[in-house]
Amino acid sequence: MLHVMPHCGMRTRKRKTKKPSSGFSKDAAAYAPQSGPMHQSVELGAGGRLVIPAPMRAALGMKVGDQLTVRLEGDELRVYTYEAGIRRMQERLRPYLPENAVDEFLRWKREEAAKEWAEMDGWPKDE
Repeated sequence: MLHVMPHCGMRTRKRKTKKPSSGFSKDAAAYAPQSGPMHQSVELGAGGRLVIPAPMRAALGMKVGDQLTVRLEGDELRVYTYEAGIRRMQERLRPYLPENAVDEFLRWKREEAAKEWAEMDGWPKDE
């Protein structure tokens, strides 16, 4: 017969369960997008490399691998994402486009197709 002794005062260590890493530092909340101006000094690295601080990348929605546009305006560099550039162009062009641009385009395309069909009716047909 096997006799099991009750726990006799020996302490057992609890195993620490490792929490899955989220990939964010403890102060990730500080990187949440903020409103208002953000200022931070950075150092220009070898080869002209510049590190955009994490809070600014988060505020702009920038991720590793994103295509960025860098533009020189006077004595300032402007850095923005490809998507932000598209939005800016759309905003600039909006006053020059009709409100119903798709409807206007489809109307024009139908008119052009009707003209082509009318021209084709006048062509001699193969017999």
